[in-house]
Amino acid sequence: MKKTKIDRRAVFGLGLLVFILLILIIAITIAKHTGNSSKKADESDKKNKVTTTEKAEATTEKEMTVDEMIEAYIANFNRKAGKDTTPPLILSGANTNAKLGSSKIPDPGLAIDDYDREITFTYEGNYDLNKVGTYKVVRIATDDAGNKTKQDVTLNVMAELPREPEPTRMATLKIEDAIKKYKTSDDISAGIDVSRWQGDIDWAKVKGAGISFVMMRLGIQDGVHGEYYVDRNFVQYFKDAQAAGLKVGVYLYTYATCKDDGVKDAMFVYKTLKENNFTPDLPIAFDWESFGSVSSFKTSLKDMNDALQVFQGILEIAGYQTCLYNSKFYLASGIWENPDDNNIWLAQYNDKVTYEGKYFMWQCSNTGSVPGIKGDVDIDFMYSAPKDKTVSK
Repeated sequence: MKKTKIDRRAVFGLGLLVFILLILIIAITIAKHTGNSSKKADESDKKNKVTTTEKAEATTEKEMTVDEMIEAYIANFNRKAGKDTTPPLILSGANTNAKLGSSKIPDPGLAIDDYDREITFTYEGNYDLNKVGTYKVVRIATDDAGNKTKQDVTLNVMAELPREPEPTRMATLKIEDAIKKYKTSDDISAGIDVSRWQGDIDWAKVKGAGISFVMMRLGIQDGVHGEYYVDRNFVQYFKDAQAAGLKVGVYLYTYATCKDDGVKDAMFVYKTLKENNFTPDLPIAFDWESFGSVSSFKTSLKDMNDALQVFQGILEIAGYQTCLYNSKFYLASGIWENPDDNNIWLAQYNDKVTYEGKYFMWQCSNTGSVPGIKGDVDIDFMYSAPKDKTVSK
């Protein structure tokens, strides 16, 4: 067999070319890998930057939230009225007096409609306002939608109207007797509620008598749409009661008749607490009591519930707990919407509670006797922790 002669220079050149190609492939691979790594690093940095920015924006939002959230809540608060198919509510008694020679039978003081701010009253039956006597008549309350409520009434036409009788004073309830009777477990706390009328208070003696909490009046509104005043003893009471180791809640005595009033109520309370750097341990109570004149206030059930809800909503956004103070009669009458969904501070001066709804605190007497306080003071018992509906802390 004939041997083929191999050109060594050609083989060397071919090997060199292959080697150069391998070097180029390796270099391209390394460059591509490095580029991808840089791109991933850039994307990671960008992602981290976005996350950091979002966190910063969230932090800024959280830092700004209280006042801005309150402002937004007020602007967006709008409970639309439904169709008016409910007749007016009459809670005044079935006896009414008219002075001889009057031009009309007096309207009841306690009557209110779900939507209409004024109610028309008419009367059926035989009566003579120019003749002294007792007459049986039917009172008819009519709203703008034509819904009617009828009430049988005894009309007394009198030459002189009698004076309002003085309220009957309850017997004095000593705190030691109240605690023995009503504090039946360690879960129940004894307390009091106070305003400037209690004068100087020795809080150490109050605490020593078994009192563990106090609800105190922050302020009062001077009538419907009136000015607001901080209770003259509130600031000192708050400081001294907390220093003595008592839990403190506050209440505003209000005449709010609409959403705007509820906003003003809440902002007055909010600013007063902030200005004094006070943080209540217990809820802030909405205290509305002037039901005997509600017919003259030109308000409705929707208006009053708007006032309550916006008051509580604002303060809950600010981080405060809230509650509604009211008596058994008005809580059960249908004035307040869904009271069981609220924290109820119940007023019922009785040996035991007969209110069938839910409540977390009971005001059992307004003629209590507690060491450290001169004169009468309201006595309360707290049975459970209030529902926490706060938005921010």
